[in-house]
Amino acid sequence: MTRQLFTSIAKLGTKMRIYRAIQVADSEAGALKDREILILELLKSIGSMSMTDLWRFFPGVKLSTLSTDIKKLRVDMELISMKVGKKDMRVHLIELSEKGVEKVREIKTQRAMSYIPLAKAIGKNPKEIELLDAIVNRAIALVEEEINHFAESK
Repeated sequence: MTRQLFTSIAKLGTKMRIYRAIQVADSEAGALKDREILILELLKSIGSMSMTDLWRFFPGVKLSTLSTDIKKLRVDMELISMKVGKKDMRVHLIELSEKGVEKVREIKTQRAMSYIPLAKAIGKNPKEIELLDAIVNRAIALVEEEINHFAESK
């Protein structure tokens, strides 16, 4: 039973990624890698941050790899910009450009649309929604623990 559930979850994840890829295929967001999208979303939710601050969100990713992502997002796509820190002029802060803010809005809109089939499948039964929400929140907490454990081991 559990094995079938995990198989179904994996299949759903794959199908949702395919559905999302179809939705973004004709947009500039389709050219972005998952990590680049995460960088944009982090900058949107947290605000300006240094490269070191940003790097802490990606344990196991080489700083040079992250720098390449930042360069692409800044130079090639103009989705982020750099500014000198007010407290320490040696620190360069990464932030979303106006174009980057719009791109995050577009990505979130596309992502929300990709969840429509899932919302239809869940339905409106309050007890089922409450149960599913509790399970998803437990999973989030456990994944967060794993991320923290991985980060501490680096």
